[in-house]
Amino acid sequence: MNVKISHADFAVGMQNGTVGCLLGTPYQFVKGARGPLFILLTMLYMVAPLIILPLWAYHEGNWWLLAGIAVSYLASGSAGKASRTVYVFGCYSIGFWIHNGCSIHHYTTFYFCCALWGYMTYQLADTVQMSFARQSIISSSKVFDDAISQNRLRIVQLDSSQQAILTSEDISLALTENLLELKPFLTLLVFSNILLEALTYLFGLFTGLIGVAITHVKGIENLTSQKGRLNYAPTEKGFGRFRSADARILRGK
Repeated sequence: MNVKISHADFAVGMQNGTVGCLLGTPYQFVKGARGPLFILLTMLYMVAPLIILPLWAYHEGNWWLLAGIAVSYLASGSAGKASRTVYVFGCYSIGFWIHNGCSIHHYTTFYFCCALWGYMTYQLADTVQMSFARQSIISSSKVFDDAISQNRLRIVQLDSSQQAILTSEDISLALTENLLELKPFLTLLVFSNILLEALTYLFGLFTGLIGVAITHVKGIENLTSQKGRLNYAPTEKGFGRFRSADARILRGK
């Protein structure tokens, strides 16, 4: 639903958790002193790789490092699509570091840092954008009226657990107009989700590594026992255990 409500009632409802809203193109509603900060954060994932990585490649004398630009942009794109590619790349990188050590001069480490930069700066800019848009709409009646007049703001009710009560019309408009819910404490929520997701992948990685290590140890034990049976050679005093070289000497080879 899109209830007709005054800005004062809307602001009170947003603050006490009885009213929520869906907002389209939130960057248009980042006003005042918040705007330059949002632009700065956006430039960190859009412009910074184009400046920093060529300088680093020149410093290292290795132009293959310029591929980090594409890696950073791909990671930013995956963040926008809620992809888990960066987490998989992180698990691979940890396995690589365990085997080879961690150094920025390794391609794997360098490209992972590029991916992490693109992913995290996009997430930071996106969550700050949503938080700033929420603050602007709550604090400014003009921004609120502009959003209503442009059909970019849809007001919804919240249940007791702070979840939006969406009608079929709300869902349809959210999909067609790309409306996003403005939740409280969004920055904390997003980064806590990132941390939990990372811990989940790390737990899976180390569980897999432990399983591989146990299998490897069992394989060595089985191989050792088989070699022991093969190297059991007869002597005049009975049966004794010999190494392979000793067994060949007894056989006259």
